[in-house]
Amino acid sequence: MGALRGRLWLILVLLTLGCASSRTNVPSLGDLPARFPDHSAEEIMAALPAYPEQMERVFAETRIALSSPEESGRFSAKISYLHPESLFVRVTFPMGIEGARVLVAPDQAWVYDRIEKVVWTGSPARVSEVLPGAVADMDLVEMAMGFEQPDPNETWSVQTDSTLYLLTNEAGSVRYTIDPSLWRVVAVREMDTSGLIVEQRWFSDFAEVERVLLPRRMALSRPPEDFRVSMALRRIEFMPEVVSFDLNPSTDAQWIDLGQ
Repeated sequence: MGALRGRLWLILVLLTLGCASSRTNVPSLGDLPARFPDHSAEEIMAALPAYPEQMERVFAETRIALSSPEESGRFSAKISYLHPESLFVRVTFPMGIEGARVLVAPDQAWVYDRIEKVVWTGSPARVSEVLPGAVADMDLVEMAMGFEQPDPNETWSVQTDSTLYLLTNEAGSVRYTIDPSLWRVVAVREMDTSGLIVEQRWFSDFAEVERVLLPRRMALSRPPEDFRVSMALRRIEFMPEVVSFDLNPSTDAQWIDLGQ
């Protein structure tokens, strides 16, 4: 189970990553807006882009480097996404061995370990509970593609750090770093009640893909678990004609229903 969970940590990351391909380079720091550093929290949040319509269907290829106590290594993945209905991930290990497939829908999830020939299925919440990190909410895809936004129902304070805005919620548990030259989130930090960092995410090397600004590199760190992953984006296709969501398990695979 340990090796499987290590691979599923990777899958969680794949569900939280951004994508880029045929692209025009964008400077890491453009011109700051005229009113910097005097924007309000409401103005900053209003400037952040929503998930774009031209990314309703997406196919992407990525390379990932993973480091954790359970497993370390380099992997590749092919991701098909139909917003907001279905997500399909094929994970390939070194030497071209396809190790896992994951299919996620709003009410059901399937994790197919091709090496062990086991299919785990159940509600996304139940699969996540039994196989930590294996499945995530569909909104995580939007988050990781760089379209995560602060909760408008919370109260946010604004600070500046050189050329960046820092938005921190009233509880001090979440902090967003926003580059106003791009109007994109470039980092997110989550903390526990004692102030210790439980997770950090970074987005960098932004580029335009069909007039959509996306991060080409992403890193995620969970210090309490000694877990870190980074991803480099190879290519992406918007609105592909064919998007595969076929789990296609072997006829002798064992099925384990985890329930709802």
